[in-house]
Amino acid sequence: MRGRTTSRAAGFSLVEVLVAMVVTVICVLGVALLILYGTRLGTAARQAAITTSLARAEIERLRVVPRTEPERQTGGSLAADVAGHFRHQGRLTSRWMVRPGPAGTQEVVVVVASLDDAHVPAAQLRVLLR
Repeated sequence: MRGRTTSRAAGFSLVEVLVAMVVTVICVLGVALLILYGTRLGTAARQAAITTSLARAEIERLRVVPRTEPERQTGGSLAADVAGHFRHQGRLTSRWMVRPGPAGTQEVVVVVASLDDAHVPAAQLRVLLR
């Protein structure tokens, strides 16, 4: 039994190692893409929360403004800056439109959007004020 050798050596072949490396790289890239996607979703959610919060604050501010003030007068635009119906706050702008509502109320629509980043979602809220 002295001259007996095995034709197959123990260990992995070069092909097996290359296949394992390709599978590992694909998995790592997949995880990296998931992390990147999750970060982008988190940023978008944070921006949406900020714009919605600012729109709510703007509605509350308009609620306490007397109807005789220019800010509560009928008019305004959601797409352009109209005197008395917009405010710039940092990188965000608030625009509102006031229309007559039912039973002596006013329908106020507020839109908050980013001035420079189209990826930031705009928030739009509509409310009836007395």
